[in-house]
Amino acid sequence: MTALDTDIVPEARDDEQTLPFTELNTDGKATILFIHGAFSNRTEWDLVTPHLPEYHILLPDLPGHGEAQSIRPFSKRLAAKLLARLVRSHAKNGGKAHVVGLSLGAYVALELASEYPDVVNELFISGIKVLPQMSSFAPRGLWLEQYFENALPRSFVRWLMDGADIRPSDPSRITVGLCKEVLDTITFADTGGVWPSPWPARTLIVAAGKAGIVPSSDHPQDAVKLREIGRQMNGGTVAYTHPEMRHPWNRQDPKLFAQTARAWFERQHIPVGFKEL
Repeated sequence: MTALDTDIVPEARDDEQTLPFTELNTDGKATILFIHGAFSNRTEWDLVTPHLPEYHILLPDLPGHGEAQSIRPFSKRLAAKLLARLVRSHAKNGGKAHVVGLSLGAYVALELASEYPDVVNELFISGIKVLPQMSSFAPRGLWLEQYFENALPRSFVRWLMDGADIRPSDPSRITVGLCKEVLDTITFADTGGVWPSPWPARTLIVAAGKAGIVPSSDHPQDAVKLREIGRQMNGGTVAYTHPEMRHPWNRQDPKLFAQTARAWFERQHIPVGFKEL
């Protein structure tokens, strides 16, 4: 079977699975769970975490990604269940964590906050870009897009993306099947087009605002819609954009990303440069 084949994998046994993860700063004052994006892994956060030395940090690989490649098929339901198990067993403060999710990780974070509110303190998500449901050829197109992006010189990618240090994915780990599972999540096809249910955690939603040559901005209208859903259970939920940040801004300005997380979780003012939606 090649990466172009739609891989068929058995349904993971939830009760037997645990996610591989890295743990940092075990003496930290509170726990932050970081959830990475599609076709990435837990090392996506290696530029951000050094700026948060006072926090205990959990960095898992999502199902189908990194060292969790064999945990398939990917779904936000399965990911949230396994993340809840990780937080309960390793987080401080009674098995609860602040949660950060970027891109695909933001969708998973919302599922976690909706279905397992007992493990989430506060939420910071970025990179929601709800796409329309697509044709059956879309997963193959996404696979080709990943293959093309990985072939570009990293210096050229950094130039296009305002210095964002985006690591190439391992093409041997990206299959059409995984691409379909990711698309089903980010188009809400896995829920029949239904948006997330309200969740109780106070939430910061950020939409990156810069496009340029590469269409790497997020959808502010989606951030606003999520804000209104979130406010049904927590009036402190807010949505912001930053006109100079691109979708992977954790790799573009990791210090700012960390400062934003700290400010939100410590109830301080959001850093300069953000505009409320």
